[in-house]
Amino acid sequence: MHQGSVLSQYLFSMILDELSASVQKLAQPWLLMYADDIALVDGDKGRLTRRVHAWREALENGGLKLNVAKTEYMACNSTDLTSLRIGDDTIERTDNFRCLGSVLDASGDINRDIKARISGAWAKWLEVMGFICDLKMPVKLKGQVYKTIIRPVLTYGSEAWPVLE
Repeated sequence: MHQGSVLSQYLFSMILDELSASVQKLAQPWLLMYADDIALVDGDKGRLTRRVHAWREALENGGLKLNVAKTEYMACNSTDLTSLRIGDDTIERTDNFRCLGSVLDASGDINRDIKARISGAWAKWLEVMGFICDLKMPVKLKGQVYKTIIRPVLTYGSEAWPVLE
């Protein structure tokens, strides 16, 4: 099957589900799988290390590989600044990462996420600016372009943003 085939995502999901069956049986507080991303959440660094090692083994047993260069961990409310060691590899600690379109911050702050959304909305604006600024285009159509292209980038996930005041 060629890359980009309609079936490739479905087959990858089936394979990942089968490979991860043994790991998913382990006692674990949180596991989030979406497409080819896996988020493990744990309150104990040692247990998290064991879980990452178990995932790595399960993937390798199925012919897949954990990309350590793209793997990172974030510690919330922790003074432990050390990296995570999985065999000979080191998984670097980060203070923020992007998950499902949102920037998550170790401090719980949403400023980075909001700045990323504003940047994304500006990028979309620049893509359609020629169309929106065209005096020959009807105002109603310009509004629809804004509502369908720019505003969703800016407000995605806003239902879950914390209320600070």
